[in-house]
Amino acid sequence: MIYLWRYIIPIILLNKLNCMKNILLSAIILLSASCTFAKQEVHLKGQLKNIGDTSIGMSYNGALSLIGNSRNIVIHTDRDGYFDTIVPLEKPEYYSISRNTLYLSPGDDLAVFITSSNTEASFNGTGAEANNYMKYRLFPKGGSYLESGKNVGENFMATKYVIDSLAAIRYAELDTLKNVSKVFKDLEKARITADIINSYITYMYYAKELRNLSSPEERKQFLSQHATTIAPYVNPLYKEINEDKYLNVAVVRDVFSYRSDYAEWFEGVEETLFSKELYQAARYAHTIDNESGGEKLDEIATAVSQLTDAGIKRELGFKIEKAGSLLPGKPAFDFQFVDTTDNVYHLSDFRGKIIYVDFWATWCVPCLAESPAYESLAEKFQGQNIVFLSISIDTTKEIWLNYLAKHEKKLTQYYTSDTNYKEDWSIKYIPRFLLIDKEQRIINAYAARPSQESTEELLRSLIEN
Repeated sequence: MIYLWRYIIPIILLNKLNCMKNILLSAIILLSASCTFAKQEVHLKGQLKNIGDTSIGMSYNGALSLIGNSRNIVIHTDRDGYFDTIVPLEKPEYYSISRNTLYLSPGDDLAVFITSSNTEASFNGTGAEANNYMKYRLFPKGGSYLESGKNVGENFMATKYVIDSLAAIRYAELDTLKNVSKVFKDLEKARITADIINSYITYMYYAKELRNLSSPEERKQFLSQHATTIAPYVNPLYKEINEDKYLNVAVVRDVFSYRSDYAEWFEGVEETLFSKELYQAARYAHTIDNESGGEKLDEIATAVSQLTDAGIKRELGFKIEKAGSLLPGKPAFDFQFVDTTDNVYHLSDFRGKIIYVDFWATWCVPCLAESPAYESLAEKFQGQNIVFLSISIDTTKEIWLNYLAKHEKKLTQYYTSDTNYKEDWSIKYIPRFLLIDKEQRIINAYAARPSQESTEELLRSLIEN
């Protein structure tokens, strides 16, 4: 009997040790899981090259970006564009830097190289596979698969064949990805589908048939006929992507914006409550961006209280609050800019004068069209108590300087890379003009263009008062 226990006791002890080992292993796994869950952030480092100065915007590009920009982030770099930063992030989101769309998830640890050309970007580390795939996303404003007219055939059906073939290739590329989530694949499948819809729709603007149509009536009839032609093709595709989660994809938001204009495309495509409120809020946001009256803000604020989605209400509330700070009589936001010889100025340096600011860029055709009228007004008011500040917001100072080297300007020219101006003054489009009084109070944050007949008389009255 004693002989037998010599073997039984070690076995019992071994089982207990194994049990303890399993418990310890389980505890380690649980601890690891909890640590992963707690890491609600993204680590980004690398270089942002030829995109801006040392403060570069990373714009939130999810559904609520249709309303406002409260989720935007500023990345601070050194003079060569190198940076190392932590971005708090609770759930996967799309962001954009210049023409690059990023897909970031909590726990991502990415080394990046990004330029103004999306295909030049490179990503390494956790989250890299999704973002290297995103380098080749299409541009809706260029007609998606039409590539600004490059892939337009002799007629719609010939073009449709090209669109469908290119989309099939993109679907296949997406299917090959291994280290991405199902959520990402679902979103990107929706992007491909929406790009197909967008390509079918925008064909009407690139169609070769338009070249033979001279009268506005003929062109209008062609566009109407095309809308009917594509209805049976786009309708089932709309049904595939008619889910709220897909509105986090920019091109999906784009194609659903046609709902009120082309009912035949949306037959049987029921609008969700979130979608309805999102687009209504976007219309409110558009009004806020283009009208500066306090009464209009009060009206929109009342309407916001009727919305049910907390995220939409919060974003639109932020927008209203921001717009309130730009009403006439409010203090003007200060920001920094430089002249061609790198002398530094601030808006506040011009206190005591009426200030008429022109935000423009070398790539903005409407801006360049306004320039002669702006310079003409500046010449008329020379020597009076008003200053004209022509401020470029080009991506880099070099682009601005190269343009000035080829285009003579009578006015002193300025350039800003100060990220505060865009957020503070809610610059969503250019050209954009500001009028500020002698006490650095806002006269109009959405001032009239210099080419408007009433502008000269308005400036004269401000100087005389």
